Amino acid sequence: TGSFQEAGVIQQAYNLNFPLHVVPASCAQCPAWSAFSVSSPAIVLETVKQAGAGAEDRPEAVVVQLYEAHGSTVITWLETSFPIKAML
Repeated sequence: TGSFQEAGVIQQAYNLNFPLHVVPASCAQCPAWSAFSVSSPAIVLETVKQAGAGAEDRPEAVVVQLYEAHGSTVITWLETSFPIKAML
């Protein structure tokens, strides 16, 4: 019921098309951990990858690609558990 945004259609589609793959941990008591999170359900974190060509001077650089999926304008926060040295 309601709009596709309220029904969570985008998240359900990602869950269907890109299911999580469980990898056994070396420790059953390992705490839950997430590298990135966003504060808005309208924002989809599409890709996280190591920086490619042109980033030779920054081999530790990471590229994070997000997009707005509800056809609106939103303000969101991207949170990470990684230490941030600089943002470009």
